[in-house]
Amino acid sequence: MLVYYCARCARQNPSPMCGQCGRSLGNPSVRYVWEDSRLAVNDPARLSLLVRIAMGAVALAVAVMLAMEFILGGPGVFSTFFRSTGILLNTVGLGLGFLLLGGVLLVLQGRESVQYMLDPKGVLKRTWIEPTRARCWSRFIRYDKAAFQQNSLGKPFLLAHEEYLVWSDAARYRLSPSTGRITLYRPYAFVFMVLHLPRNEYAGAAEMVAAKLKNRK
Repeated sequence: MLVYYCARCARQNPSPMCGQCGRSLGNPSVRYVWEDSRLAVNDPARLSLLVRIAMGAVALAVAVMLAMEFILGGPGVFSTFFRSTGILLNTVGLGLGFLLLGGVLLVLQGRESVQYMLDPKGVLKRTWIEPTRARCWSRFIRYDKAAFQQNSLGKPFLLAHEEYLVWSDAARYRLSPSTGRITLYRPYAFVFMVLHLPRNEYAGAAEMVAAKLKNRK
């Protein structure tokens, strides 16, 4: 949703005029805000990251074992390494173990509410959870009741993660209208932030991202 932020009143307004102080709000006040709620295990970006981590762990294990065999046995190990050491079966088991462990952690993380804001300087992403010990520990954060906040319904919520990407630091972006995602990269090949949008909000947010990241698609 497109809003206009009045810094004097710390208030978001639906029109370019503050409803509290009556001040006219120009382009620097423009914000695009929305919220998304989903189960962590249903996030395609995290599932993709999990698969890449598992594949990386398998590749690293093979490289380390091959290097050790080469040191101990010399160049001849290249012809027998995959047949005689059982490395293929072991690395497949390692990869499946990583996928299983990662999947369990994502399931334990439960549902999360993510707030997004596009402003003139960058993108803010805040992830909130309804805290339980399992949800906190599976995210590797402390279960601290002193950090809990209450929402409008009086339920406890915890800010689990916050990140901010300055427009000038974004190397490129990718639009995926069919899935309702905008992917921001920093550096060029590294996925730094994934924005999930409702279909009715996608066009406005995509237009703002494209305007801020000209020629970096």
